[in-house]
Amino acid sequence: MPKTNDTTYQINQPVVFFPGALCDERIFNLCWQYLDIPMRAFVPLQWAEDLAQIKMLSTDRLAYFEQPVHLVGFSMGGYIAALTALENQSGIASLTLIGSACEELPKDEIQQRQQLLKLIKNKRHAGMTEKRLKSFFHESHHQQNEYLNIVKQMEQDLGAGVLAAQISATQSRKSLLCVLSKCSFPIHIISGEQDNLLSESTLRSMHKQLTNSDLTIVENAGHMLPIEQSKLLAEYLASKIE
Repeated sequence: MPKTNDTTYQINQPVVFFPGALCDERIFNLCWQYLDIPMRAFVPLQWAEDLAQIKMLSTDRLAYFEQPVHLVGFSMGGYIAALTALENQSGIASLTLIGSACEELPKDEIQQRQQLLKLIKNKRHAGMTEKRLKSFFHESHHQQNEYLNIVKQMEQDLGAGVLAAQISATQSRKSLLCVLSKCSFPIHIISGEQDNLLSESTLRSMHKQLTNSDLTIVENAGHMLPIEQSKLLAEYLASKIE
């Protein structure tokens, strides 16, 4: 885990990052400040209109590099990274899942997403409430406007159209755990201790099924771990990607 200075960690392997729903590069910007990754790529999932385009963008970024690639996916991007890894196994060095479970969605969440799609279609979606926004963060960060504003600004800039496309493309997902457990590359699972979208019991069950995985729970972080604990995440990635 070499450092280029007191606060920057160097990774000399190719790394491809996948953002979550309604996220762009800003979800990783704070973390990237502590990382020196010469061979870094980002998959702009916000550009895609459906799953086929998502897969095309993902495969395109892998093609940037001749050697095996480390995939890092946040939330929805973790599932997409896992799909990408399964379809390109010989070219994958590792898979890191940040606040992401590679399982099918619960029925109640699918229903909520369908209701949200209807609101967007009827132009009645008003965006996240303050309560919803804060639910993505650890309670100790509810007054950290710098953090909250990153998520709020991404939502405003990307818009309801991107959200609708991403929901439609990913809601009919299947569990990938069985096939992931048979892969030769290591899987790193990391999540905040107060992730309201992903319970610790789900994470531990996932880790148990994936015998090729390790699990890390981060204190003082919610779902927005890359924002809330950016330096810690940078150090974690540098320790896993060697």
